[in-house]
Amino acid sequence: MKSNYKLLALCGSILTGLTTYHAPVMAQSLVQAVEQTIQSNPEILAEANRRLSVDKTIDQARAGYAPTVDLNLGYGREYTKNPATRPGSETLTRGEASITAKQMLYDGFYTKSEVDRTTASSESAGYAVTDISERTSLQAIGAYLDVLRRQDLLELTRVNLQSHETIFSQIEQRSESGVGRRADVDQAQARLALSKSNLESQLGNVEDARTDFQRVVGSMPENITNPGDDCCNNAPATVEDAIKIAYNQHPTLRTALANHEASLAQENSAKAAFHPRVDLDLGASANNNLDGEPGQDKGLYAMFRLQYNLLNGGADKARVEQIEFLSEQQKELINHAKREIELDVRLAWNALENAERRLPGLQQRVEAAEKTREAYAAQFRVGQRTLLDLLDSENELLSAGIAYTDVYYDRIYACYWLMQAMGKLLETMAIEQREEALTVAKQENKSDAEENTDIQ
Repeated sequence: MKSNYKLLALCGSILTGLTTYHAPVMAQSLVQAVEQTIQSNPEILAEANRRLSVDKTIDQARAGYAPTVDLNLGYGREYTKNPATRPGSETLTRGEASITAKQMLYDGFYTKSEVDRTTASSESAGYAVTDISERTSLQAIGAYLDVLRRQDLLELTRVNLQSHETIFSQIEQRSESGVGRRADVDQAQARLALSKSNLESQLGNVEDARTDFQRVVGSMPENITNPGDDCCNNAPATVEDAIKIAYNQHPTLRTALANHEASLAQENSAKAAFHPRVDLDLGASANNNLDGEPGQDKGLYAMFRLQYNLLNGGADKARVEQIEFLSEQQKELINHAKREIELDVRLAWNALENAERRLPGLQQRVEAAEKTREAYAAQFRVGQRTLLDLLDSENELLSAGIAYTDVYYDRIYACYWLMQAMGKLLETMAIEQREEALTVAKQENKSDAEENTDIQ
């Protein structure tokens, strides 16, 4: 899908005459707009923070490998009446001090499974950041292109209005000189009023497009420029190739796969309940005046402890079965993701193909309408064409320009849409992902690359 279509000069002019726009010093490219979106869009930032929070669950799970140490201190008064104090009672100042340490030796691989589960969940969250970044970036691209589209349509409408003003002025002069008819003046005035109304409508559309741009990108568009159609050169040869690429790297599918890995690890966590738990317990204590007996009481111990639940009403078995069903659910969500990805790729591919098929004919229409308008204007001056013919030729040129402009930008958008549908939009635009989007594997590769750079 490679072509060199270029927007006609009339369609591609940028607005410079609107006093409401302030010309900035620097232009804002499409890449810059997308980069700004990735760094500031609230939806992306929210997902990035969710990823960071999920990462902390890995640390929590790994803590199961480490020993736990507890310190207990107590000081106060104790009243005691027991066989040791009879026939009376004792009121003593009681003091307690103890420290215990516990090290897990075997827990049925529960800790390992939890580390695997949280790691897979972190992978899933990383891919989710990539997914929301790509989808939001496509929204930013759509908003960017829509501003350009609306500006071009506004310029076409302004040119159309200028033509109607010229025609009306000529017709009015002819009528005042007695050459023309009053009905022609009324007809030209009606068309002029419609052209002015169209201009006002397009002005509103431009402002709407600018507002939508601000919603997605975070700022008003400043001197944006046409990105061209270089993105279309990156399209695969066939739609089947595009689908294969999407299956290999689309973040939605990778998220679903990581979620399935997490569910499998959770199954193993649940099965740990059928295994005994073995811990090494170490403790030391130093107490004073316990249970009404004056004096110090000191002790040390080192114990291997085994805990093994023999019966809990079948709750553990039900828990394992529950997780197995959840794992099957994740498998089906993988299949659902694949179908949705294939649908999106095919829709984007069809949109791109449709636009490419339509553009040549629409460009020919614009060129023919331009020639027709010039011919009708010359024929009108010598009385071979009516005023209605002349006005209709102006509106046909406007309609042709609008149709061409719409499909021109639809094609560019479809190119970026296809890249996003394949999961490689930011890669195609050479935009670096957020740090939170890096998965464990990517982080390791990045660290290795940095180490190699340092060595060199």
